[in-house]
Amino acid sequence: MSTRQLTLGNFAAHCLDEIQTVQQGDTVIEILSEGKVVAVVSPPLAVEAAGSLADWMGSGAGTMSFGPGYDPNEPAFEVEDWEAFREAKK
Repeated sequence: MSTRQLTLGNFAAHCLDEIQTVQQGDTVIEILSEGKVVAVVSPPLAVEAAGSLADWMGSGAGTMSFGPGYDPNEPAFEVEDWEAFREAKK
């Protein structure tokens, strides 16, 4: 893979052509401003398909757990607390 250096102005003037060159996968472009590299344009790394997110995480079947003393069937707050909250927002 080759590396080319272009000034920012030159890259801006020929941006589409330069991006198409990078898309072909054999060129990396370093963009210079005041003699320093300020950006690098390179083709993306090849990513192998690793399956779905569920495959990566596992099915999760049967693994639901809650903190100590938490019952998901109980309300998260008391009705009185909710009423007080609604009144405070008025």
